[in-house]
Amino acid sequence: MQFNKVLVLVTGSSADVTAVEHAASLIREVRGRLIVLYVIKVDRSLPLDTELPEEVKQAEQVLDRAELTANLQRNVEAEMLQARDIGSAVVHEAAVRDVDAVVISTEYPLTNGRFSLGTDIPYVLEFAACNVVLVRKALAGARPERRQLTGRSRTAAG
Repeated sequence: MQFNKVLVLVTGSSADVTAVEHAASLIREVRGRLIVLYVIKVDRSLPLDTELPEEVKQAEQVLDRAELTANLQRNVEAEMLQARDIGSAVVHEAAVRDVDAVVISTEYPLTNGRFSLGTDIPYVLEFAACNVVLVRKALAGARPERRQLTGRSRTAAG
């Protein structure tokens, strides 16, 4: 699948590389535009335009790494913004920039010992008006052995 304009959310996690590489692959052949977005989440107790120098420094580093990972020369735009909620910021940016797809990634998030996507990813999946690609980073050492198909049915464990 190819798109002309893709927005990819980066957060500073190890899943960013996978997301950026995937997003870049979606636009590479058509020489489309990649928008790399980092959202600084601002606590509700602070004004939205509060200066957050440490967070800005971290965002710049993450965006620089993402631009290098994308390896697209001039077809990459890095953007940082401050918002109360990451999910709604992504949906808003996707609409304003009229992107064809949003790529978001996750590691293997656990909440109370169970897999959980939190609140931001489900928000983007529910409200984005464009295609949404969710990339989950592979679990190290968790791949089952690949077996040849023999034509016989197997159970999930066997």
